[in-house]
This record gives sequence, structure tokens and C-alpha cells, in this order.
Amino acid sequence: MKICIIGSGSWGTALAVTLATSGHDIKIWSFSEEEKDLINKERKCKFLPKVHIPENIYCTTFVKEAVEGTDIILHVTPSKFTRETVKKYKEYITNQPVVICSKGFEKETLKTLDEVVEEELPNIEIAVLSGPSHAEEVSLEIPTALVVASKNKNLCEKIQEEFMSENLRIYTCEDVRGVELGGALKNIIAFCAGIAAGLGLGDNSFAALITRGLKEISELRNSFRRGKRNILWTNRTWRSYSNMFEPA
Repeated sequence: MKICIIGSGSWGTALAVTLATSGHDIKIWSFSEEEKDLINKERKCKFLPKVHIPENIYCTTFVKEAVEGTDIILHVTPSKFTRETVKKYKEYITNQPVVICSKGFEKETLKTLDEVVEEELPNIEIAVLSGPSHAEEVSLEIPTALVVASKNKNLCEKIQEEFMSENLRIYTCEDVRGVELGGALKNIIAFCAGIAAGLGLGDNSFAALITRGLKEISELRNSFRRGKRNILWTNRTWRSYSNMFEPA
């Protein structure tokens, strides 16, 4: 499969490395000439210093070059740049599905990223790919589980089939909004966990924070629509654990 990855940060590059290792041809779009040259010439990423970039990864600063001739697009930019970046490449899309690999909300509208992308690309199939995961561990082929969510079950299964490998397990679900909310809101729990750690609080405090935090995220999800299953298992909500207990 020929894959376009929009964004050359740690997560975009980590996905590029693991997918290239599985045999896919990868084109990365970067806004930075420095990052492009580091990837193409030195086969390195400044955000992932332990990683060697495979030869079947090519980086460009021209978004048209990155998008054309690919089978699928992974959008991996910070949430605040999502809309403006989609506007840059939407004219070059033919029928490629777009997989949102970012987390967060649009600040001005408070819309989830799938809503933002759907507004800009109303006729394109959209999916959301989420953790629990740390980019550096994915890039180093440490076993990881991700979830892909889409209204299109066939698209989920296609991504699962193409992306899954010996070290990367992909689960599927149709609860796009639940995955989006879990990915964004778990950061609040992680932030509070950092405060708790700084205060020298114990395991009881962390357990209470995790339990109540997940409960409140679930209740918020339920206020949007029915269903509370998917937000409570394999998506970025559970990355709260990995964020909270990551060494400083």
C-alpha cells in the first residue's frame, strides 16, 4: 500500500517507520526543510533519536507530491493546525480515505477533529486511529495496541488488515466520537496526575483520579450519544495510564 502521512512529528514518523517496516511505501509531508533533509539524507528523526528511517520512507515539503498517487492519507498534525492543513491538500485528494491520527478539539468551534475534516472533505471516507501508545515505543517495534474507528466498517477492516503486524495490533469499532473524546480528554487526567505526583500523593490518590476521571469522560460521551463501551477500553483514554506513569 502507498501511504501519505501528513506531519513529520514524533507520531507521524513513528507510524511511518512501523508501516514501512511492514513493507508499505511511505511519503511524509513536512512543513520543515530541516526535518525533510534529516529524514531523506541522514535517515534520522530529531524527535525519535534511537530510530533509523527505512529506505522506503520519503519526505517532501510539497503537499501535492505527498498526496498524489497514494492509497490512503494519515493526518498527523497538531489539532490547532488541522483545518488549515486539510485545506492545503484537499484539492489533491481523489478518493483516498483520510485517517485522523491527531487528538484534540478545534479551539474556535470546540468541534472534534472528525467533524472538522468532514466539513472540509464532505465526500471522503474518514477514520480515526488512536492509542494507547507512545510514539517512541511504536517506532522501536515494542508491542502496541491501537484502535481504528469509522462509520464505515469496511474501511476499519481494511486498515486493520493492512496496518496490523507482529508488533502492532489494531482493533476496530464504530464509535468515532467516543474514540475522539477519549483521546482528547485523557490529557486532563494525565495533567492532574502530574500535579498529584508533584504533591507526593500515593497510589490511592492515583487510583481515585483514574477511576473518577474515566467515569466523567464516559458520562460526557454518553451525553453526546448512546453507548459507553468503546470509550472505556482500547483507545487513548487508557493512554492516561501510560502518561501518568511515564518517568519524568
